Amino acid sequence: MPSRRRRCKWFRLRVYLFNRPPPAPGESRKWDYWERPCYVTSFLTIVILGVGLNAKAELTLETWAHQKALERLQQQQIAPDSE
Repeated sequence: MPSRRRRCKWFRLRVYLFNRPPPAPGESRKWDYWERPCYVTSFLTIVILGVGLNAKAELTLETWAHQKALERLQQQQIAPDSE
């Protein structure tokens, strides 16, 4: 049984990304009209989310309980000293 490569050797599939052939040697590819806004928006989204999510307030139940426990411990330490 012939190998798959040998059987399909005659079939050269010429499929390019976005149906655009590569540029000629020495030429650079021109950007489409949608690429610059898409890249800029993606970059700004990542920056805004990175800064915003790192600066968000701690509103979890564990954080609240930890703060209350620390307050109670401080009150218990102060109370025996005042008597």
